[in-house]
Amino acid sequence: MKLSSVRAPLAVIVVLALAPVLAGCSLNPVESIIEQATGGDVDLGGASMPKDFPSDVPVVDGEIQFGAGFKTGDDQVWNVTIKATDPAIFDTVAAQLTDAGFTSSEVAGGTTETGSLGTFTNDKYTIAVVVTTEGGVTVNYTVTTIAVAP
Repeated sequence: MKLSSVRAPLAVIVVLALAPVLAGCSLNPVESIIEQATGGDVDLGGASMPKDFPSDVPVVDGEIQFGAGFKTGDDQVWNVTIKATDPAIFDTVAAQLTDAGFTSSEVAGGTTETGSLGTFTNDKYTIAVVVTTEGGVTVNYTVTTIAVAP
């Protein structure tokens, strides 16, 4: 495996983990550093929806606390965190996604007293949704494109 093929996914994980912390900072230097390191295109939109977030992926209404996008080659990842008020909002999220043609995965998911996790797919995207209820309700969407076989 080539090192460059490992760096891009690793950079995405680092971006998504650190980006909410950096949302209050000036992000253009961070975007530039990540783009140079990965050769990809990064959009750390801060407290807004990434400009190229797929319109066919429904999200719940609420205040966007963080949005980011990363593209390298044909692979693309978006991450959006939305502040919500209803602790049972995962049911709304699941209904929106299944109504839009996504299938819920039986492999990962579940609900506890502190939140919910679920994965959904269609022919273009895989979506991981995490709802947390500690310290307020937030809904986090991580949307990835599905690689098309050559």
